Amino acid sequence: MDVIQLSNGFPSGDHFNMNIHGKKNDYQCSNCELCTDPATCDPLVLDCNVINIPEYTSKELINTISYVSGKKVQIGELTVFDSCTEAFDSTPAEVWLPYEEKGYYVIARALGKPGKKDEAVRRIILENIGLEAYSLEQDVSSPDDVMSQFGLDMVLGLITGNGTYKMSDSGENTLIRFDPKPEDKGRGKSLGKNITDMFLWTGFVFHPSLDLNEDGFVDELDVEYACWSQYDYDGNGLIETEDLSYSDRSDLALASPCDYDRDNNGIIDEWDGELDPWQDGIVPDSEFEAWLYDNMTATIDGVAVTLWQYYNEEWVFKIADLVYQNQVVTNEGIKNLQIRFYPVATTTFEY
Repeated sequence: MDVIQLSNGFPSGDHFNMNIHGKKNDYQCSNCELCTDPATCDPLVLDCNVINIPEYTSKELINTISYVSGKKVQIGELTVFDSCTEAFDSTPAEVWLPYEEKGYYVIARALGKPGKKDEAVRRIILENIGLEAYSLEQDVSSPDDVMSQFGLDMVLGLITGNGTYKMSDSGENTLIRFDPKPEDKGRGKSLGKNITDMFLWTGFVFHPSLDLNEDGFVDELDVEYACWSQYDYDGNGLIETEDLSYSDRSDLALASPCDYDRDNNGIIDEWDGELDPWQDGIVPDSEFEAWLYDNMTATIDGVAVTLWQYYNEEWVFKIADLVYQNQVVTNEGIKNLQIRFYPVATTTFEY
């Protein structure tokens, strides 16, 4: 990382290159289509690595890029399958990245000619907004392969919870076209910026079978549902006061004891976030953690399945067979943002 910071921002070596182009609002955006057969293609299109966004982002419409990779993504080159963000075709742009177990160093640089000194600073803001993780039965190499496995409903989706990116909770990063300092020397050339942290994720990945109350999360409420689902009279997946004929939750615990309600108060305590004691074989600290501890694996359709795993600052696309990382792009005058992906396994640095 020190070498990256001390250089011009871009290390040398093999990498995948992607460009985000800022376009006028009336730009007629079309998706790139790979074509490698001289007999049918004129001209040949060997690379699809460009995404088009508005030069200035409208407040009424966000523009999203979905980065896609995972353990069962089999693709040889970085490929943009949807070149246009929502402003141009109402759907997010979509870029697939070859899977690398150790991940990539990701470096970005805003390019362009210097403007006048009194010109407003041009910048682009990247912010992670969502993560989707899925199990697959077969390898995939394009969005069509995903649809052929799932149809319209990705029922095998894994649930990610309590997750953050290394940089911040949002993973926000701002890239400025030209450095406005020092003022007496004009605007300096923009350098590459290390944005690898935007792709390093910390948190749980849960198998959907643990989401007992089907609310999209795995938490202490699932343990309550496991213990007292018979009292969910309104069928909303929650054990609420209005569901109970008891005046106090502790009365519920006495009437229907739950093994995980260790203090018998009728409420399951949430996780405390401390995982280190688990590695020493010590009983987890909270009631929810105790339930997780007892539900590490299961046999589903005759196959042993790991029901959850915790990751610490892990390359985000390593957590599942197929991962979508969704990123909002807010552009304030940038015409070209260059992003390079250097495989960690094969990239070396020399001082």
